Amino acid sequence: MRVMMTTFAANTHFQPLVPLAWALRTAGHEVRVVSQPSLSDVVTQAGLTSVPVGTEAPVEQFAATWGDDAYIGVNSIDFTGNDPGLWTWPYLLGMETMLVPAFYELLNNESFVDGVVEFARDWRPDLVIWEPLTFAGAVAARVTGAAHARLPWGQEITLRGRQAFLAERALQPFEHREDPTAEWLGRMLDRYGCSFDEEMVTGQWTIDTLPRSMRLELSEELHTLDMRYVPYNGPAVVPPWVWEPCERPRVCLTIGTSQRDSGRDHVPLDHLLDSLADVDAEIVATLDTTQQERLRGAAPGNVRLVDFVPLHALMPTCSAIVHHGGPGTWSTAALHGVPQIILDTSWDTPVRAQRMQQLGAGLSMPVGELGVEALRDRVLRLLGEPEFRAGAERIRAEMLAMPAPGDVVPDLERLTAEHATGAMAGRR
Repeated sequence: MRVMMTTFAANTHFQPLVPLAWALRTAGHEVRVVSQPSLSDVVTQAGLTSVPVGTEAPVEQFAATWGDDAYIGVNSIDFTGNDPGLWTWPYLLGMETMLVPAFYELLNNESFVDGVVEFARDWRPDLVIWEPLTFAGAVAARVTGAAHARLPWGQEITLRGRQAFLAERALQPFEHREDPTAEWLGRMLDRYGCSFDEEMVTGQWTIDTLPRSMRLELSEELHTLDMRYVPYNGPAVVPPWVWEPCERPRVCLTIGTSQRDSGRDHVPLDHLLDSLADVDAEIVATLDTTQQERLRGAAPGNVRLVDFVPLHALMPTCSAIVHHGGPGTWSTAALHGVPQIILDTSWDTPVRAQRMQQLGAGLSMPVGELGVEALRDRVLRLLGEPEFRAGAERIRAEMLAMPAPGDVVPDLERLTAEHATGAMAGRR
């Protein structure tokens, strides 16, 4: 098969694609990763073939284009669904209305979509695997007749929100049934002589690396393939101190690369470190050079300040982790059975923190409630109460029971043969 993978240019959205790309390559299939030019070095460092197309559309451009008020507005969307009275028609319509210009249209600008479609027309992929915000992949598949699947990086928050939106929309008078996502995608597809249907949002199937216990309930079930999460976060060297014996429990503190790159101080680092100053543990804080310089000399004695360290190598040595709630960080810690504290802020982090806490594998710490005693008490609970380790081990066992990427390839071959109407169909 020829397999085209596509994502907008963000490392953390590309990295979940890498293990499956490797599996497809080792099974003998051709793989191309299509993204904006700035991702090319990251793609080739992963040993994959990059196809740069279009112009850049970094997430940070949103704040410059729409202003901080709009940025705050997007991040204030409640995706938890905890309050049944909140998800009314006006609220859900506002959610869809804001997501289209704030993310969907920005990340899939015309130059990028045209480039993805042009390459697909030339190369004729049999299967397109797309990151869930990169609708350009679904458009290219529709135009060329390729089969296509989504590979989510976390909980399906926007899809669940859309399903709730569609249910409410069906109850509205005909003249008020706006659908910003369908209108935007419909205009894009019309440029290529194609039309919109909901498959452009859901894919023909989904490849899901989350354990089933962590997934959201959807009103309409998707055709889903389970695939075990395999950590990948770029080229890395394991420093010697990682495997050297540590006399005390080790706690990892990380805010992830997304916050580093955004320049937005969602979580006050000095506050976090002060909270853990008298915890009898080695606190490994992964920070960039600027952050380290700012904190050096002021960090408590039990804190080890480090730059990037491969999380999959660090996690087996840790008794707990405190982090920003990113899906890659969560999944890597969960795969190693490490209890977690999520400093939930916005977007999908409250959803992830809430579900993890319900499963007994860790605790939620809303940033708005962050205080020295509150965080310290949570860390001490994770270190002292074995129930959290047991909960984390249950999730680990569930993840390890999922098929590895290589085991999923035959299913992808079968589904592609069933769904493709373009190049593969012509060769059969």
